[in-house]
Amino acid sequence: MADPTPLHPRQNRRAAAHADAWAIPRVLPVSRPGRCAAAAGVGVFDQVEHTDPFLSVDIFRRHGACIPPHPHAGCVVATYLFPDSTTSLRCRHAHGGDDTLRPGDLLWLETRCGTVHEEVPEGARASVRGVRMIVNRAGRHPHGAPAQTVVRAEAMPRWREGDVDLTLVCGAWGERHVARDEGGSTTLLQLDWQADELRTLEVPCDGRRWVALIAQGEAAVGGHALRTEGGAAQAVLLPPGVWQLAGRSGARLMLAGGEPLGDAVVYRGNFAARDEGDLVTLTRRYQQGAMGALAPVCNDAESRLRDSDTGDY
Repeated sequence: MADPTPLHPRQNRRAAAHADAWAIPRVLPVSRPGRCAAAAGVGVFDQVEHTDPFLSVDIFRRHGACIPPHPHAGCVVATYLFPDSTTSLRCRHAHGGDDTLRPGDLLWLETRCGTVHEEVPEGARASVRGVRMIVNRAGRHPHGAPAQTVVRAEAMPRWREGDVDLTLVCGAWGERHVARDEGGSTTLLQLDWQADELRTLEVPCDGRRWVALIAQGEAAVGGHALRTEGGAAQAVLLPPGVWQLAGRSGARLMLAGGEPLGDAVVYRGNFAARDEGDLVTLTRRYQQGAMGALAPVCNDAESRLRDSDTGDY
């Protein structure tokens, strides 16, 4: 390519909205998940002092492996499958939820006082890729049954700006919103580069905190290189303002935004609690069976895999 899009454009920003707000992007450490070895991927974990209300945001990939029944409480578990995933994901929880998540769909699970859930790919030899956001709700829903809803791909607004395709997965962006999203202001925006291009992105000054995480390819935000391969930064915290984006053809960038709660939180063992006392209470509820139980269906998928004599991992 004779004139490639520069991946280190000059920063173009507005002043922060108030004196206490930071005015430049902050690089966030990116790591592999420590809680679930079955889900390969990378993301931002356990940095809630910077990412509030997000306890974690990560890009996951699974090929034929299920996540066996496990508990969550005090948080939202939002799972989005990329449209290019090659199978669906069956998502169940112990209080009656049972939905099939197709490529391009979003599952929004309000765990409230706690439930056990499981995710199983429908195709034992196919793969799923996507984004998972764990959103803090510690102490805000101490009672009430867990509930999950699905936002279908066809309900998500899609538009193009230059050579970048944008998809609003949930929440609100400008005048666009996802009506079926129960997360209020919690937003996930997907940007896909169809060709090398340099353009601007205006991050709204409306109280939400924004995290940009590269999902594939190579891009740059506010002068920070984001790559899925190599040692460059892979996630940044973006303050309000107008920022330059540069992307190579095929790059995918995810932008997650939410209103900070400003509350203390202890996140351990998939439980989000206000303090250690609340954490002990949630742990006891799980141990006593109050969060329900699920008979695993993972064995069904594994049996289909063993019985099949075609295809490869």
